Amino acid sequence: MKKITITTFTFLLTSALKAQAPLPETFDPFKDRDFLFDTLHIVAILFGIYLISSFILQIFRNAMSYRIKNRILDKGTEENVVREILLPEKKENKLYILQWFFMLTAIGVGLLLVGLTRPFGLHSVAILAFSVAAGFGAYYYYSKEK
Repeated sequence: MKKITITTFTFLLTSALKAQAPLPETFDPFKDRDFLFDTLHIVAILFGIYLISSFILQIFRNAMSYRIKNRILDKGTEENVVREILLPEKKENKLYILQWFFMLTAIGVGLLLVGLTRPFGLHSVAILAFSVAAGFGAYYYYSKEK
């Protein structure tokens, strides 16, 4: 609940601070080079922050897991409990890789369709959205049958 409230408040605050005169009738955000340039930079910066923070978070998880396992061994816990805790986690790598395959294939097909249907515009975004949705749907049906 806190996250929703904070996100809503931040969105309303930023939109109030960015209040401007009405845009001219000829404004097209997909033809405005400055808009696309700024959008690309914002997305790239957010993606970089996400990668760096997830890397740091993974380092902390590994360090804390190591410390917890060492303390459990030092305390002299029962052997069967220690064996269960120290077993490596089983990851479903095949399904994870398959999910990425479906998503990247769907995005590639979407970009191919966008390239075939010029001029670029709002319909290009719709084509990409539907292709990503189709990729998720295909992965869901494939994984459900397995």
